[in-house]
Amino acid sequence: MDAQKIKTYFSKPDKLLLGVASTLSYKANIPTFLIRIGILIITLVFIPIGILMYLFLYFTLVLKKGKTVSFSLSGLILGIPLSYYFQPEMIKNWRGGTGVFGYFLNIPTILEQYDQLVGNGWSIFGNILLSMIIFGCLGAFMGYYLDKNKSKKPS
Repeated sequence: MDAQKIKTYFSKPDKLLLGVASTLSYKANIPTFLIRIGILIITLVFIPIGILMYLFLYFTLVLKKGKTVSFSLSGLILGIPLSYYFQPEMIKNWRGGTGVFGYFLNIPTILEQYDQLVGNGWSIFGNILLSMIIFGCLGAFMGYYLDKNKSKKPS
């Protein structure tokens, strides 16, 4: 691929993947090229944060289903890495306490090792589901509140 093809690929005004960059470019009046490169850099440096940020922007900017649905779906997605705070100390200190990022990236390995050592890997999975439900409900309440206040304001 030559440099011209790469430049035209990143500077397209239409959507490439879910339309986040083109929608954000239109709303913020920023070149699409800069937004796509910024999202790419954030995703490569902070893998789970970049992906979650992209999905959050998709739910809040591109979907036209209202803020209740967008915020609840975003809460469900964010509930997975945030379930770290609902886990027992043994999981938090796994391999020297790698934190939320290490936990998020190694969930299958953690489940397998915890099941071998303790014998109840499903409790970890239950904590993840509980966190997704809690943060999904919080997101739904926030979205509902924002939609409700938006409809009260005179245009």
